[in-house]
Amino acid sequence: MGWNVSETKAIFDHASHELVVSTRPSLTIEIGRKFEAQGTTTKTQDQAVCSWQIQPREDSVDPSTEAPAPEEAYSRLDDFIVKFPQKYPWPFSYQLDVRVQPNASGLLVAELWLSVQTSMLECNPQLRMTPGSSKEPWTSHPDFLCSSDRRTGLAIHPLDRHDCLVHANRSGEVEQVDLFGRFMEKGVIRRGRLLLVGSATSISEKQMQKLCQDFSSSELPLTP
Repeated sequence: MGWNVSETKAIFDHASHELVVSTRPSLTIEIGRKFEAQGTTTKTQDQAVCSWQIQPREDSVDPSTEAPAPEEAYSRLDDFIVKFPQKYPWPFSYQLDVRVQPNASGLLVAELWLSVQTSMLECNPQLRMTPGSSKEPWTSHPDFLCSSDRRTGLAIHPLDRHDCLVHANRSGEVEQVDLFGRFMEKGVIRRGRLLLVGSATSISEKQMQKLCQDFSSSELPLTP
C-alpha cells in the first residue's frame, strides 16, 4: 500500500485496482483494473476502468491554452498532493489532494479535494472535469454519478454541490463536471470535494449511498 511517485505520475496499488494520478501532459485521475498474468504471480495494469481529466478554465484565457506545469507534487501517508502555480496567462493557482480511504468491502475509495486561489483583484477560476472515452458512459443520479456498468462512481460533497455543475447530453450521458467559476476575490481559497469509487464488481445503490453518507461527514484536508 502507499503511493509510488515518479516525475509525472503517482500510483496507489490497491487489491484489485490501481489508482493513477498523471500530472503531465494534463492532470488526469485513472482507475485501472489489474489481472494475474498467465503462469506468473505478477499483477499488471489492464485497460483503464475510468479516467477523469481536470483542466483549468477562466473567462480571460483561451480554452486551448495549455495548463501550467506542476509546481510541486508529493505523497504524505495515504495522500497525494499536486500544486499548480498561478502563471501567465492563468490568473489563479489550483491544487488536487487525493486521499485513499480504507474500505472493509474491498472497494477502492478515494476522496478528491480540489482548490483554487488567486492573487488578482478580479478572477473567475474554474476547474473542468471531463470523463475519458469509455465503453461504459457516466450517467447522473440524485446523489452521485456512476458508469453504466456500476463499477465506478463519483459523488460531490453535499456542501459543495452549489459550486458544481454537471453537463449531460440528450441521452443522459455525462460530458463534463464544472467546479467553481464564480467571481472570487484576492486571497480567498475555494474548495470542492468529491468521492471516487472503483469496484471489481457492480456497486449496489445501498453501498454507494452509505459511502456518500460517510463522505458527507468527512473532515477537510489540512493542506490549503
